Amino acid sequence: MAVVNTRNVVQFSLRQESAQPLDVCLRRLGPRWVAEVSGPVVGIGLGLTARTALTAALQPLGHPAIRALMADLGLLEPSVAVLELEAATASA
Repeated sequence: MAVVNTRNVVQFSLRQESAQPLDVCLRRLGPRWVAEVSGPVVGIGLGLTARTALTAALQPLGHPAIRALMADLGLLEPSVAVLELEAATASA
């Protein structure tokens, strides 16, 4: 999974079992996060944390799929990118 981390944006893909990948864009807007998911399903979510925004954007997939995707170890790299972005924003 390739993670692109630019100023206030983290982009990556999530893979569902036997389905097309979901492209995810997490964008920091002030104290909030916006998540945009595109692929077989499109969703947009807003939250105080990147995780909350991503969970909201994944809602069209249903709760079983959300649980599986959010527990995927592939989220470790994007999570580190989000933490780095938050640390850089806090120190700026």
